[in-house]
Amino acid sequence: MSGAEPAKQRLPLEGVRVLELSHIVAGPSGGVILGDLGADVIKIEHPASGDTARSQANEGSTFFTFNRNKKYLALDLRKPAGKKIFEKLVARADVVLDNFAPGALARLGLGYEWGRKVNPRIIYCSVKGFLPGPYADRPFLDELAQMAGGLAYLTGLKDQPMRAGASITDIGAATYGVIGILAALYRRQSTGEGDCIEAGLYETVVFWISQYITRVQMTGTNPEPRGSQNSGMGANMGWGVYQLFPTRDGKPVFIAVTGNRHWAGLCDALGFDDWKNAAEFSNNRKRSKEKRRIAVRVAEAVKQYSYDEITARLYAVLVPYAPVNTPLDLVDEKHLNEGRRWLNVRVPGGEYKVPKLPIEMGRSEAFDVRQQPNSLGEHTDVILEELGYTAAEIAVLKEEKIVLRSKRMLNTDDPDA
Repeated sequence: MSGAEPAKQRLPLEGVRVLELSHIVAGPSGGVILGDLGADVIKIEHPASGDTARSQANEGSTFFTFNRNKKYLALDLRKPAGKKIFEKLVARADVVLDNFAPGALARLGLGYEWGRKVNPRIIYCSVKGFLPGPYADRPFLDELAQMAGGLAYLTGLKDQPMRAGASITDIGAATYGVIGILAALYRRQSTGEGDCIEAGLYETVVFWISQYITRVQMTGTNPEPRGSQNSGMGANMGWGVYQLFPTRDGKPVFIAVTGNRHWAGLCDALGFDDWKNAAEFSNNRKRSKEKRRIAVRVAEAVKQYSYDEITARLYAVLVPYAPVNTPLDLVDEKHLNEGRRWLNVRVPGGEYKVPKLPIEMGRSEAFDVRQQPNSLGEHTDVILEELGYTAAEIAVLKEEKIVLRSKRMLNTDDPDA
């Protein structure tokens, strides 16, 4: 029919096979991105303990968040029979993703050089602390990368560096790793060969603060930490209004005026007719010079309104603004709920919202939960059967503790399950 909506395309990574050997956040977040995009992800865990996130004292929230859309294989890679199973998996796979300690797979004899002999098309991706260089073998973590990479300095106060409140470096490095995987998959179509990709936590943070690195080479001095009263993006970019303001009911609103259109809108919203077209405020540079004076008047005006009242006025004239939301606020937030930006994970103890990937693909099938987070080794038997193992052979592998299928979701559960 003419005018009918075109049929949705399949998820873009359908048919791509990924072996994920990872734990906590960095590796699993890369795996969940690939899984949400349609890849067939097998999460390989050690039979004794599995992903470290299964043991964390947070009721499984980290594990449940980053481990949907995966199948679960519990496999001991240190034993010859376990390595043989892994070899069969690599022969059929497209990607091996890990965030083990530097060189861990190579020490097991399962690194990229081994893998490419098994399957020349294989793509390895390792999310690690540092890319090649003097520190390549150092163990490293998200918070350490924020400290060493300059982000904690910029985020904090003078003499008090401060990390971001989420695992942004782990997720960021994993995302860059996924970009590398996608690029390698694309190139492989013409070359037939895979690649060995590394994504570094440290280099991720350094990349994020690159504009400041460029700036200090021009000035010879470090910027003030962003927590300082006179610092921040508004000061660096020359914006006259770029800060939090209290409202009548105590809920603060961040208002950002980054151009003349925003300035005119703010003046309309607050009734500043005398300032709207004043020559002294006609551009960002002039407004920046008068930002303290402007802030005093804006604060007085905003304080006359409740949060809902002032944000309605700002939205009506399309002035950028934001609340200071907490995680609990976000669970019921209007845009996320009405915009259908949640996926629902069902695990023992409840059903929880987790955010979808922050992209929209209008012609593709919707992102969804095809596999719920699951117990350690839940799909071990099925995966081994697909590799040609008989029920009797699988039983022997279990007896020798090379593989495991259990009902244990978290390591607070019954260890004998």
